[in-house]
Order: sequence, then structure tokens, then C-alpha cells
Amino acid sequence: MGNYKIDLVFNAYNEIDSIEIDIKNILKIKETNHQINKIFVIEDGSTDGTSEKLKELSKVYEITLSQSESRRGYSKALLKGISMCEAEFVFFSDLGGKFNWDDINKLIKKIPANDLVIGKREDRNDQIYRRLLTFFYSKYILFFYGIKSGDPDSGFRIYRKELILEILKNELFNKHLLNSELTIKCISKNCAYVEVPIKYFKRKGSSRGLPLKTIPNVIISTIKNSFKIRRQING
Repeated sequence: MGNYKIDLVFNAYNEIDSIEIDIKNILKIKETNHQINKIFVIEDGSTDGTSEKLKELSKVYEITLSQSESRRGYSKALLKGISMCEAEFVFFSDLGGKFNWDDINKLIKKIPANDLVIGKREDRNDQIYRRLLTFFYSKYILFFYGIKSGDPDSGFRIYRKELILEILKNELFNKHLLNSELTIKCISKNCAYVEVPIKYFKRKGSSRGLPLKTIPNVIISTIKNSFKIRRQING
């Protein structure tokens, strides 16, 4: 074990059905891994009681909250969470019962040797079209940018804080595929990175993923934005 520390940051929006069990399971990880420094929950304008529940939990458990009455969006939630962190490394993920939180330790084992550690979702049971999108999108990124990643848009990952803060100084383009844009920009800076297999579960209830009807427009905007991103990373 190294002497470095890592903060855990979680984005929460309308997670009333799973928020308490997620928090309890995450705290169990912290109890057994002393490299974990603090746990931050960035609550993003929930309307289902998640906000009130988190306030209750924060009185009992050692978590730090940042709450917003209105939606600020994924990128602003990420930026807020990272700005609150103190540790050299930052883990970031959504809540919602989609992950096995024990897999956080699998990623932590890959630092400090790597600046970016991506949890590659395997044995997925979500919609087949989403799995196909991941497959073809990874091929597109390899073709367009020359960057190899089996799951570039995975939202379960660790950044070296210094690296991601540098990336976030610049304009972001892909609203719907933000994680993949961050993957591209981090790797383009010749950072050391690795992908680690993790478990991934279909969210209970209605999916938060892209509706089928919006996918054509997202594909078109992503291709257009690819040229903007490539110009940006080429200076």
C-alpha cells in the first residue's frame, strides 16, 4: 500500500430507492481501505425525496454533501465534486445500484502507477442496443483518435486530480457522452491508464440511458463534436 489518498465522489439524482443501501455499502469499503480519505455526495436537484434522505444520512454517517435545488448537470456536478476533494486521486461514479461497490478496491490497486483507471463494464444485462453502442463507439474512437478503450464512456473511474482539473479548464462538447470525452482528452495527454473489469447491473425501474429515439441525433452531434475535440487536443 502506498501513502497516497483517494477521495470518493458520487453523483446522485432521484435515487430514493437505493440511496441508503448504496451509502452503507460504500462506507463499508472505506472502513477496510485506509487509503480512502473522504466520501462526497453531489446531489443534483432531486425531486423524489433523495435530498431529504441524504440530509438524514449525513447526520448519521461520515459523508460530505453538496446539494442543489435545481439540476446542474453531470459536468457541473463532476466539477463541483472534484473541487471539494483534497486527495491526490479522485474516484467518480453515479449512484443508483448499478455497480458492485467492492470493485472500487480493484481500481484503487491500479494507482498511483496510473493517472486514469476506467472500470470496464462486463457481463452487462442492460439493453442490447446500449451494449452495441459501447462496442461500436469504442471502435469509432480507435479509428478517429487512435485511442484504444473497451468502454470509453464508463462512469466508474479514478482520475489523478491534477490531470482532470487540467482537462476541465477547457470547453467540454459532448453533453451525452461526457465520460468518453474526458477519456479521450486524458489519454491524449499521454497519461498512464488502464481498464479494469467490473460488474454492471441494469438499473431497477426505468432506464436513465439514452432513449432510442434520441440516439440518431446524439450520433450526429458526437461526430460533429469529434472534430472540435480533435482540434482542441491538437492545440
